[in-house]
Amino acid sequence: MKIRPLGAPMALLAAVLLGLSACSRQTAFGEANSLIILAPDSLSQQVEEETRRVLEPTIFTSRDEKQYEVSFVDPGHENVGQLKLFRNLIVFGTADDPLMLEVAAEAGQDLDALEPGRVFQASNVWALTQTVTGVLLRSGREAESWVAALPSVLNAVDTNYRELVLRRMFATAPDTALRTDLGRRFGFSMLVPQVYDRIARDLGGGDSLVILRNDNPDPSELIRSILVAWRPGVDSLTRELALEWRAEIDATHYNVPQRIDDTNSSVVSFMWEGRPALEVTGVWQDESGGFPAAGPFIVWVVDCPARTYFVDAWLYSPNRAKYEYMLQLQEILGSFRCVDSGS
Repeated sequence: MKIRPLGAPMALLAAVLLGLSACSRQTAFGEANSLIILAPDSLSQQVEEETRRVLEPTIFTSRDEKQYEVSFVDPGHENVGQLKLFRNLIVFGTADDPLMLEVAAEAGQDLDALEPGRVFQASNVWALTQTVTGVLLRSGREAESWVAALPSVLNAVDTNYRELVLRRMFATAPDTALRTDLGRRFGFSMLVPQVYDRIARDLGGGDSLVILRNDNPDPSELIRSILVAWRPGVDSLTRELALEWRAEIDATHYNVPQRIDDTNSSVVSFMWEGRPALEVTGVWQDESGGFPAAGPFIVWVVDCPARTYFVDAWLYSPNRAKYEYMLQLQEILGSFRCVDSGS
């Protein structure tokens, strides 16, 4: 019987597990983007390739990164009792499977009343702060129904993860006073947690820009930054316009001059709150060459009634998975609103 890698040496994991209290309701452990699948090896080995393809989608940040890491555990493993204490578990089984019956009981589900392929979730089944996703398989066609359910499993897992990211992000209260002040002074509003610092710079001639920055706990480990500037209305929103603007501001207003790598850039035109908008993504790199820093950026250009706004959200997160922080930046971008003011 094999256990696929859990992201840490198994010897270290075993030591941690042995040190846990015997309490039946311990707090779950493990990373929120680590998915532990509980299913017999005889079944999971038939569907492992397809399962990884669906449940380990990639997101391009400064490189392709998996959004989730999948590990498989056989319920017959000698340490399964401890392994069931991980934060995110997925249980595949038929209606007579003992683990599935436990999950269904916690979720208030009657398995006899559910169609095979049904996906449901329960909280705190074997540990506190834990989410268990149950997947009911069709008896005699377990592998086929497993594969068919995978898109629904990913949707359930990703929805739960995004909600967790927002709870973490706003563990510090939303700065509604800042949002109001930005609208009054600069003609736009945006909502960030109170832990973000605001830097307003006078550019002369009545022009300004605003930087919202969170470099906690240490700027050498993590920076989330959003810069907002504006111009009189432009004729058209284009990729070239967005990248030219970013090239103008990154050397002047960021601590480290940033070179743009748009090799894997994406461009999307959309309507935002009824106004034309454009999103351009790419990778920034330390232009000075003194330190190999890099990370993703997202530029929004929004054609508001009085002005065209340029918003640059960028991330520095070395040696860390970036999906969570990219979701945070997207949430902040999504809070952008035009305020009908020309002041």
